[in-house]
Amino acid sequence: MTSAQNRHFGFALLSFLAVLAVTWACYRPALSGDFELDDRSNLSALAGVEDTASAVEFALKGKAGPVGRPLALATFALQADQWEQGAEAFLAVNVLIHLFNALLVLLCAYQLARLMSMQRQAAIWAAAATAALWVAMPLLASSSLLVVQRMTTLSALFALLGLAGYLAGRRRLEDRPGAALVGMSVSLTLGTLFAVLSKESGALLPAFVLVLEVTVLTRPGSLQPRAWRAWQALFLGLPVAAVIGYLAMSVNYPDSLVLSRGFTAWERLLTESKILWSYIGKALVGLPANLGIYQSPPEVSRSLLEPLTLLASLAWFGLASAALAWRRRLPLFSLAVLWYLAGHLVESTVVPLELYFEHRNYLPIIGPVFALCAWLATARHEVRRLAAVTLPVYLLVNAFFLFSIASVRGDPALTANYWAIKYPDSVRAMTTRASHELDEWGPTAALKTLNEFMAAHPRHAYLRIQVLNVRCRTRPNDDHGEVVRALQEELPRVAFSYTAGRMLSELFTAVKDGTCRGVSAETVRLLAERLRGNPRYRDNPLYNQFHHKLMASVYQNQGDYAATLRSLEAAVAYGGSEELHMMMVTLLAGAGDFAGAKDFIDEALQSSPVNPLRAIAWRRNLDNLRQYVIALERYARGEQPPDTGTGIDES
Repeated sequence: MTSAQNRHFGFALLSFLAVLAVTWACYRPALSGDFELDDRSNLSALAGVEDTASAVEFALKGKAGPVGRPLALATFALQADQWEQGAEAFLAVNVLIHLFNALLVLLCAYQLARLMSMQRQAAIWAAAATAALWVAMPLLASSSLLVVQRMTTLSALFALLGLAGYLAGRRRLEDRPGAALVGMSVSLTLGTLFAVLSKESGALLPAFVLVLEVTVLTRPGSLQPRAWRAWQALFLGLPVAAVIGYLAMSVNYPDSLVLSRGFTAWERLLTESKILWSYIGKALVGLPANLGIYQSPPEVSRSLLEPLTLLASLAWFGLASAALAWRRRLPLFSLAVLWYLAGHLVESTVVPLELYFEHRNYLPIIGPVFALCAWLATARHEVRRLAAVTLPVYLLVNAFFLFSIASVRGDPALTANYWAIKYPDSVRAMTTRASHELDEWGPTAALKTLNEFMAAHPRHAYLRIQVLNVRCRTRPNDDHGEVVRALQEELPRVAFSYTAGRMLSELFTAVKDGTCRGVSAETVRLLAERLRGNPRYRDNPLYNQFHHKLMASVYQNQGDYAATLRSLEAAVAYGGSEELHMMMVTLLAGAGDFAGAKDFIDEALQSSPVNPLRAIAWRRNLDNLRQYVIALERYARGEQPPDTGTGIDES
């Protein structure tokens, strides 16, 4: 490089590093925030991580996705000693991962620009602009500020590493085709594997690479066309086909899923066509008031003929068709469209997830941003001069928006009140507000918030379980009969929510000692039966498993061994779990049925999960339970029980 090129290169890098520093400063106010939404349900077991063995157990027992996401959980396990101190340390690591990912975006964008034959100076500016716009984008804030979404950003880290390795090999394909092809294969394979072990959407790395190959990259001349097509079919086509096959198997929602989610696969696809446009708008203009995790649920599209749905669907169909048809004539346009759609292939199509989450744009938005920056870097001189003025201003505006978001998220009480006012129809926003009011102001304010929300939204009347729970804990001597009667009437009609089951469990914990007037374990049982009579809950497998597990706890509290055993058997029929295994084994062994406990363990071993990592944790748990049974059996024979190391309280 000439001295002038070196100066341009150095200035671009220094400018990008300055953006990283500003981005860190913008995120810092959020570090005083709290755990939110699914953070505690996914990470609460960190309280039991004390050594390497327990850390491995925690990493292998993840339930957030089909593969358990062990790599992401392993990073949380490394911070187990900070769990009781709050979310600050976890949030700091999340933000640092985001900043490191920006460096990887810079590296990938630069290599891609050079592969597209861009001049070195234009390539570094295009890459720096891409990474700077991406790292400071307000739309992506929830990816780092929701602790458990480290699964998203860590998966992206491995995907970007895999992409960087692929592009590095691709650049050497003309000179050393054999070694380059091996490097590309290894990078794709390991990058995809590690990304998937952090979050399943990491399986889309081959799809991203395929988009690059059919748009901005040209066929390598150093390989025979047949050999190149065979390699692409194996390392790109086959993985993409596997993802599409998985999606095809997800299309037929069972009736129980339609009732609980409130939409069919077709309706979800129609709704997502509108949401994807919403994401684009919020990526361009990241107004803090329009971003966040506490929003009113999107309106489900029931028909393609609804005007907005038809317009959104036709627009995407037209863009995708044009992108495929003009992928060589307009490669940057095609890259932007196809990369974005490929990135949303798993979470924004037919997989029955919740409809809207902003963190789903973490990797998909890179394609459109790069396409814009690459076009600006190679545009006419007048356009480049205009970009040199407007992009820094745009970055500063985004930094201000990002700082505003972080400042609100760093104050949990302010967050709770702000989003409840902004989105009064959001059940998450209102229950979060009620939780903070309970801590700060006491039960009167919290109960008022919940009751007013239920009056306006009767479908969420399952929240009255929480009302009863709060009343039993704070006003045990009051008459709760009116609340119980209202619940008995409302539960058969309420909307589906797994939260309802969790609240029933909390209510049972609150009342099983009999200190809540008029509310007993039997009351909890009757309410649970009323809720299970609701068509939205009746055939849902996960809820049925929970229901029978709760019934087992209730019957055990009432001293009914036979009913407890029947309920546990019914729960296990919907699928085993560590908690259910422990409940069943302790019930049988505690009653002296050691043979029955061992038989149950043998049967459970035959139902080991297909996922090999989960299978390891499954077998270790059952082996520990077997040692526990052996210890109890020896004790029953009058022998001194050995130290089993199971961690089970034998008292």
